[in-house]
Amino acid sequence: MKKENKFKAAIIGCGRIGIEEKIYNKKVRPGSHAGSYIINEKIDLVALCDPDDQRLAIAKKSYPRVKLYFSVEKMVEENILDIISIASPTKYHHQNVLQAAKGKPKVILCEKPIAYSLKEAEEIIDVCKKNNIQLFINHQRRFDPILQNWSRKIRAGFLGEILQGSAYYYNGLFNSGTHLVDLLRMFLGEPEWVWGIYNKKTSWVENDPNIDGLIAFGGEVIISLQPLSKNYGYFGFSIFGENGMLNVVNGAFEIQYRKKIKDKNYKGFFKLSPKIFKEGQPRSFFRNNIAHIVSYLEKKAKPASTGEDGIKDLAILLALKSSADNGSEKIYLKNKI
Repeated sequence: MKKENKFKAAIIGCGRIGIEEKIYNKKVRPGSHAGSYIINEKIDLVALCDPDDQRLAIAKKSYPRVKLYFSVEKMVEENILDIISIASPTKYHHQNVLQAAKGKPKVILCEKPIAYSLKEAEEIIDVCKKNNIQLFINHQRRFDPILQNWSRKIRAGFLGEILQGSAYYYNGLFNSGTHLVDLLRMFLGEPEWVWGIYNKKTSWVENDPNIDGLIAFGGEVIISLQPLSKNYGYFGFSIFGENGMLNVVNGAFEIQYRKKIKDKNYKGFFKLSPKIFKEGQPRSFFRNNIAHIVSYLEKKAKPASTGEDGIKDLAILLALKSSADNGSEKIYLKNKI
């Protein structure tokens, strides 16, 4: 495909998620915005922006043919862009989206979580709507075909009535916790209330503590939320239904299903089948993300992981924190999401 026919992309933020690739095993590459744009034949990465000169120096070595900018304003002034990635730290998302929107790209792909406050999240969504920009939030697993397929099956009743479950994350509620909350919404729908308590034993990220909690979905399906220590790497959840159990494990790369069967040793009792159906292996979630955005731009796909999803996830995170701050008060979400 000729360059002039490709979608033009730019990235604000040249840190780990923005441009790095070597830190990822080949099985899960691309793992960054830049790596994902470079391998997609329908996208031309034309600009990188960061106010840190050391990061721009690294970017220049990795992507020598891409224009570099210290200023977002200058970048959007000098380039006609179809896609702009916001890969800066969360505290800059609001500012960077408002700056990027002035360039009127067709798409803004913003890292998770959308913001740290509902007010800023609402303003991010509003400015994108006013400028006819499709906002995507980078909860990467939302774009994965295997997870999409299984979430549809579960919500259609594959496990029968859902009874309860447990979920695990690490490195802060607003870091990996936001991915977990988004996945639970993807599989179970919108929650009704939350309850939270700080976990001082596993918290280590400044200003982003780990919180133990309960999240109640429709019909009082209660999922326990449990954080682990620094970089523990166990991320996923288990849910039990009347027909069996589903495990989303290994960072959500793998789905495991066990059917509920009669227990031959105890009349009238049941157990989980020793046979485990497995699907999925380590892969790049980012690849599917960017492919979905291309499909949206070609008018072939309905947007996944939108700004509206992002603000719903944020409302849940903030409610968990509010609960922990207020003596583990049960927080109802009816008027928050």
